[in-house]
Amino acid sequence: MPELDPDPARRVLRELSLLIRHLTRISGGPDDDLAMTGTQRLALFELYTGGPMRLNDLAERMGISAPTASRAIDALVALGLVDRLRDLDDRRALRLGLTADGQARASERETRVATAFAPALAALSASERKQLVALLARLAAQLSP
Repeated sequence: MPELDPDPARRVLRELSLLIRHLTRISGGPDDDLAMTGTQRLALFELYTGGPMRLNDLAERMGISAPTASRAIDALVALGLVDRLRDLDDRRALRLGLTADGQARASERETRVATAFAPALAALSASERKQLVALLARLAAQLSP
């Protein structure tokens, strides 16, 4: 009979941490000719997956302060990957959105990571993959504010 882990939260966190390290290694390399920090890459990906949003919303999604997010966005704007757009709901506010180049780079990175991740995922059956997605979604929902 397998021994039950006395602290399942730590066990799950360790396994997730290992998975994240592997994914970071796969996706964390230099972007062709652009050097970006991890925070800048995360901001780019959050705008890619979440669409245009205000700076405070981006900072909240990333779990960082607004000034830290602002510095990352300043760098991404300078690289031509992000635009500051007028908010149609509030003309005083700005929304952040990807430029065509930012969209292309984020899409290419996602494709590269998905391609590298596919063999590991293929080791699971279709039902296991479906169950994994459902379990990860439930965990994420429990942690959402």
